[in-house]
Formats: sequence, structure tokens, C-alpha cells
Amino acid sequence: MVMHRLRIAILLLALAFACPAPGRAASLPPDAERVARDFITAFSVNDRESVTRLLPKAAASLYGPSPFRKMPQIIKPRADGRVAAIDFDGPMTDSNLPSRGIIVLRLVEEGNAKSWRVRQIYWFNELPPEADLPDKSPTAADRRQEPLVRRAAMDFISAWLKGKWEVMEGLTFQWWKVHRKPPKWVTLGRVDLEAKPTTLGGIRVDFDARLKLAGIIPRTVHGNIWLVQEDGAWRVRPLTFSLLF
Repeated sequence: MVMHRLRIAILLLALAFACPAPGRAASLPPDAERVARDFITAFSVNDRESVTRLLPKAAASLYGPSPFRKMPQIIKPRADGRVAAIDFDGPMTDSNLPSRGIIVLRLVEEGNAKSWRVRQIYWFNELPPEADLPDKSPTAADRRQEPLVRRAAMDFISAWLKGKWEVMEGLTFQWWKVHRKPPKWVTLGRVDLEAKPTTLGGIRVDFDARLKLAGIIPRTVHGNIWLVQEDGAWRVRPLTFSLLF
């Protein structure tokens, strides 16, 4: 299936960590660096309990100010079963963020009701080739979901722009609550962290992670983590944690 490639690509990037080694941490306070590395460590072994412990408790801190200056162009919705993706392009509140990216959604079933919810938001200057994103929905049933995918993404961004946290909560797929088995075929070496200026509150941390696949194939993963202070402690915003940056 076409969207199967998307799931594999995201899985590859999402599992591309194991036993992280320290590296450079430019301009980061020690406590913020510790939280960033703890988050990567927990994510590397799919320790969702520890990931949840490192997230903000309040919805306003969990999502933070909208990175979108206004509603962006929302184009190319595509769905395959329970997974969907849609592209965005538009000005960001933080000028250091790329203007383009992808919103990934999951179809959630609750009783007899089904709804699309936002799983993750990825920004990129140039989409990595391993993402191998589909060009279209593979079946007629999937194509019928495209307007619903578009509406869910637009409703989510609209609520973000207005600071309507309760609406965002209802439109979010909380991936951190889903159990995953630890990866066994990826070894992480050095991880470099670098604080970046941001107008979205807290600290944006870009990272480079050197890893090996199957013990022999070198790969570098780029990404970012958004840290925010809550009750005097640093926490990680989960939806804008990105490995496709």
C-alpha cells in the first residue's frame, strides 16, 4: 500500500535511537540539556511512561503558542487505512522555522464513531529521501477520507491560532500513550544538541544523532525538541518533537 511507505518511513525515523551517547550541547542550561537527553533516551527504547513524565501537564504548556502566523495552505491530503498525511505551506510565527511541512494524522475509533486526529507535525527545508511519502490515496475509500483529513488539520490549526486548548485536545492523537516495543537493530552514537532562538517560548533544541543501522550502515538523523518550563521544571512539547527537520 502507498501509505505503508509513510508508516515505514516514520517508524524508521521514530525508532532511530538506542543507548544515546553524550555529545555537544551548545548554549543549553544543564537542566534543560538533561531533560532533552532523558527524552531522547526514553524515546529511543519506546519508554512511553518516561516520555509522558517529561511532558507538560497543562494543555497551554503542552501545545504552546501557535507556530503558524495564520492559516497556511493545506494541500495534498492522502489517507491509507488509519494513517493520513497532509502538507502545509505558509508563514511561521518563528521565522527560524521552515515554512513547509507535513501533518500526520491517525484515525481513531471510539464506539461507532471515527475521527481523524493530529499525531505529529514535521517541518523541513527539504524532505529527506527516506520519508518516501505517497503522492495520493490508494483506494476510493481512502480518497473519500481526504476532505475529513483536510478538515481535521484545519480545525486543529484554527484552534491553535485561537488558543483553544480543549479543542486541540479533542483533535490530538496522543502517541505517547501507545505502547511500542524497543528497537533492536539501531545503535546510536554521538548526539549533539544546540539551543536555537525562538519566539514561541521556552527553548528550541536542534539535534544531530549519529547512528548505525544493523551495526554497519551509518546514518545521521536531524530533528528538534521544544522545551518549556512548567512549575520550575523543563518539559518537552510532544507534537512538535520532529525527526524530519
